Order: sequence, then structure tokens, then C-alpha cells
Amino acid sequence: MAISPPSDIVNDVARAADPARYQAAAQKLLDGASPVGGASFEDAVKAAAGQPLMAAGADIYTLRNSLRNDAESIEAAKAKKAHQEFEAFVLQTFVESMLPKDAENTYGKGSAGSIWKSMMAEQIGAQLSWAGGIGIAKHILGAPKVSVTPDKV
Repeated sequence: MAISPPSDIVNDVARAADPARYQAAAQKLLDGASPVGGASFEDAVKAAAGQPLMAAGADIYTLRNSLRNDAESIEAAKAKKAHQEFEAFVLQTFVESMLPKDAENTYGKGSAGSIWKSMMAEQIGAQLSWAGGIGIAKHILGAPKVSVTPDKV
């Protein structure tokens, strides 16, 4: 006996559903409407067709600046994430040094225990960092950019 998981799951769910609601949803799908009462795809296309692609009075420079601002905000988000990951790594080191050394009952013995302890410290450090950390990421993000140039002799 062969099975087809996607269609079998859909059929099982349809059989388990309330027959009246199943018939109503099937009819709405046939009519092209959303079964949850939202607008159909055709309605959304008709609504979007009347909208201009550019706002009235917008020129190419406004669009360019808007795209540039979007790109800068994406870069800022990437920088913030990188700084948070750095803080998480520093916090992992702090947390791992604070965890008890002789707790074989908790972590296990040998290499597996030390790996588990390290992984637990990594997760605790990451959670601390995402929850606001201790200010390392904020301090680094707020620090002025320093350019290093060789001294002239």
C-alpha cells in the first residue's frame, strides 16, 4: 500500500473537520475568495492596479535617497548584530569561568561534560547579550571610529 503524505494529511484533516465549515471553505476557494473572509487575489490585484509605483512628486533623487537610507539601516542592523554576537562571546567566557568546575553530576564526565558546560555557557551568554547585555556592544557601537596611520619618521 503506497501513501502520499501531503495529500493524505490534507484528506485526514478534511475528514476530521466540521462538514459544514469544510463545504463553506471549499466553496469560497472555488469562488476565488479567501476562506478566512479576506479579499481574494483578484481584488488585491485590482486595488493595486490603481496605485502609482512612485508617489506623486517623487523624483529619482528622492527614490535614490530612500534606497540609500534603507541600505544604511540594513548595514546598521548588521553592525548591531555583530556587536551583540561579540558581547555574547565575551559573556560566554565570563559565564563559563563562573560555572562550578567539579560538577560531574550536572555536566557529565570527561569531554562530553566539558562540551556540554561550554555549550550551556554559550547559550547563557547569548541570552544575556540579546536581553541587553552589560553594555559592551553599546559601548563599542558608540565609540568613535579610529583610523590608524603609520607614524612618519
